[in-house]
Amino acid sequence: MNYFFLNVFLAGAWMLINGEYTGLNFVVGFIVGFFALRLSQPFGLKASYFSRFSAVLKLFLCFCYEMVVSAAQVVWDVLTPTHLSDPDIVYVPLDVKSDLEITLLANMVSLTPGSLSLDVTEDRKHLVVHAMFAPKHEDVIRSIKEGMEKRILEVTRG
Repeated sequence: MNYFFLNVFLAGAWMLINGEYTGLNFVVGFIVGFFALRLSQPFGLKASYFSRFSAVLKLFLCFCYEMVVSAAQVVWDVLTPTHLSDPDIVYVPLDVKSDLEITLLANMVSLTPGSLSLDVTEDRKHLVVHAMFAPKHEDVIRSIKEGMEKRILEVTRG
């Protein structure tokens, strides 16, 4: 976590040096600081910051991809005269265990159009999801497990 705060400090220093206090300048400074920290990292020492940063980036890109694809699917279903939706309740088995991981997965599933996380079973082994397009439960389960859940585990467990 020290690398993150150092990276934020370097981004702030970048803004001070350039004299521009904008969000874009902060992002540029953050990227420059990230690469400076990556290059100056001592040999033989592996900081988890760099692997977790790439895992967070992958999670964000995966979520954005799922959001765009599912939004397009919902829009297409609404605009066309024939409805392709086949809604159903799906029980997704969970590999995530902590409260943070379960909450993050449930919220990300709920934020994607066409799906809503309803509940977590008492034994915390299944996430109950209402999916708008669920002709095959295995496809919905595979999509969640191989997409968002896998990326969340990469972020939280490194």
